Parts: sequence; C-alpha cells; structure tokens
Amino acid sequence: MSQPCFCPGELLLPGEPVAVERWACPSAGALSRESWQELEARGENAPGVMRLLVPDALLQRVETGEKLAAAKAAMERAGDTLTRAVQGVVYLERTLPDGRVRRGLVGLVDLEQYDFAQGSRTPVRAPQALAARQVLPRLDRWEGAALQSSHILLAADKSEAELFAPLANIQKEALLYEGELSYGGGSVKGWAVEDTARLNVLTALFDAEKAPEGAALLAPVSGGEDLAAARAFWVLLREELDQAGREHHPARFCLAEVCSIQSPGLHLAPAHRLVMGVQGLPLLAAFRTWCAGQGVRLEDEPAPERLRPLCFVYGAWQRKVWPTGGRWPLAAAVLEAFLQDYLQENPACFTDRISDETELRELAADGNTGILLSETNEDLFRGLCGGEFLPLGLFAPLEARQQRYELECRRIR
Repeated sequence: MSQPCFCPGELLLPGEPVAVERWACPSAGALSRESWQELEARGENAPGVMRLLVPDALLQRVETGEKLAAAKAAMERAGDTLTRAVQGVVYLERTLPDGRVRRGLVGLVDLEQYDFAQGSRTPVRAPQALAARQVLPRLDRWEGAALQSSHILLAADKSEAELFAPLANIQKEALLYEGELSYGGGSVKGWAVEDTARLNVLTALFDAEKAPEGAALLAPVSGGEDLAAARAFWVLLREELDQAGREHHPARFCLAEVCSIQSPGLHLAPAHRLVMGVQGLPLLAAFRTWCAGQGVRLEDEPAPERLRPLCFVYGAWQRKVWPTGGRWPLAAAVLEAFLQDYLQENPACFTDRISDETELRELAADGNTGILLSETNEDLFRGLCGGEFLPLGLFAPLEARQQRYELECRRIR
C-alpha cells in the first residue's frame, strides 16, 4: 500500500476562548535573542505557544538545558489549553504584512520519505547539504517532548490551482480560527478539512502511485534544519521499534505547512555573493578561464537556452555574463563550484552571502567584488531536479514576519 509523503493527522489547537493573537508565535528559527526576550517580557500577554518552545537563538547557550526542561514541562500541562482537535489537515490563508496572501495546508510529513543525506532523491527533498552542527543541537527538542509545534514551511512544485482544487468554496464554511498575528506578522484564517472525500483527493497529490500527473515534490523553504532534526531523531528511534511500531509511531511524522512554489505570498530572494580580497576584473577573468576548463561558455547577451545571468560588480563597474553548457542546472551552481576552487587556490580571499543588493553594491569596492544572482522561485525545483543539491545559501532566509508562525500542535508520544 502506498504512503503519501504529506498526509492528515491529529492537529491540536487551543479552545475557543484563546485568540490567535494570544497563542500563535513567530518562527522559533527566525527571531534574534533580543526579539525573543522582547516577546517574553510581555509576561502573561506573551504568545501562549512560546512556553512550548526554545528558539534557535537560545540553543547551545548556558541556559539551554533549563529552558528545554521548562518547555517540556509546559507541554505536559498544555492539555488544559489544547482542547480542540482536527482529524485531518488545516487549510489556511495567511495575509502577510505587505498584503500578499499565502495559502497553505498544515499536515504531517512522512519522514520515511525525506532524507537530507547527499545524493538522496526522496519526494521531500533537502535543497542543500546540512552540517551536523546545524542538526545536532535541535535533537534535544525532540528527546522526551510530548508535543510539537512547527515553523517548517515546504514548497510544492504545483500551482495553487492544483494544490487547492479539492477545497473549492471552503471559505464559505465555518472558520476554525481567525485573527491578527503578534510581532506585526499580518493575519491568518484557518479551516478544518476533515471529510474523507476531500482528504483522499488531497493526499493523492502527494502519493506517487495515485497522483494523476505525478506526485508533488516538496522542499523546505523555511525551517529546513528542524525538519532534518526530526528526521535524525526518527532514524535513531526506529532502530528500537519493530515493523508495526515503525508504521505508526508519531515521531515518524513531522508537523509542517505546504504552500505552492507559485504562491504570490512566497518570494524567494537570492543571496548574492561578496568575494573579499580581489577586484572585479581579475575575478571575472579567473571565472572565464575556469568555465572554459569545465565546458561552460560565458555569453554577454541573454538567450532562452542560457542560464540566468551573473552580474559582477566592483565600484561603478559591472558586467553581466550568461553561463551556458556544462553540467550545472543553475548559474548560481556554476558560480558556487568556481568559488570552491578559487578560494582553495587563493586562501587570502573569502566570501559572504548578502541578500540586500544595495548593501552588496556599497561593499563591492576597495578590493571586494560583488556578484549578483538572479534565481527566482521557479529555479528551486529546476535546481533540485537537475542536481544533487542547490548551491549553499542560494536563497536568503525569509524575513521573520513572513515565515510560518507556530500555531497548530501535535502529540509526538
């Protein structure tokens, strides 16, 4: 029997008296230590789900163990608050601070169909290699925890029309929740999807044996390290289980939201490169020489068959080039491969990733060269299908207020 990579489950929510703005919390992976402390300072007026979390900014610190213990103790007491359950998925419409709307489905990722190891071709695919230092500190969140909330946001290589077709007219039905989000995050509306007919059609979109035009491919666009930690925890735990236990254990699944890669409310901005210790013309000349040795041509004019441009910037000078040919699916991947070789041969140089173009241009002078990338949303899956991993840090992290807010919860033991 086939298993969809994204499926329904039991999702927990606060009872009716608890408003969204009093419960939902900004992404635990996005806020700085100072921003988190600012929210904590609100005391009883702080978002309720905060008590179940330890944010990334507070991991691997002296007080981390104490905070994890407090969060897990709060999970044990949360039954008095989490009195509503959805047996299925939640459909939501998130209005972002700038007015754009991102539609999503909240459900469970099957961690047997996700792997962040190099070379994996699973239905839920890691965009880039993750180091142990990014994953291991997050494992402690799972050990002994009773509940999971989630800021993991996955993109699907399906249009919104395909992804949400089974939910036509759901907006006319009773709302599960509605409200403003704290920290200036906009607002959100959610509807419970529990009827079998709808759920069967939805899950078929994520099932390789049932999807009429191919199952959706999923990739994290936010919270990827936490998804990897969930997978690592499951791999460790499943060794202690028999076959029946592996099929149904709650830790096999991870709470996440899925949206369309074409959503107007999802904008992936490229993370440009700053190469320090070299001027623009010499770096471009070295790039041309390297490309020639790799079977990659650099053209000075755009054409449909060429990859997106790379724009070298140094002071008032700039030059665009279009790579074509070679074995890399993205221009950014060509650049990343070049930089790995170049930095090894030139140890006095080093790089940084900068998402703001204006900042990059200001820094691209006096021995520093900027390289502007042009990749957009559609390049996420083009890159994933054409290579093992995307270039490291291809896209800048979503701004904190645009990431998924921690809202729904689920039991994991």
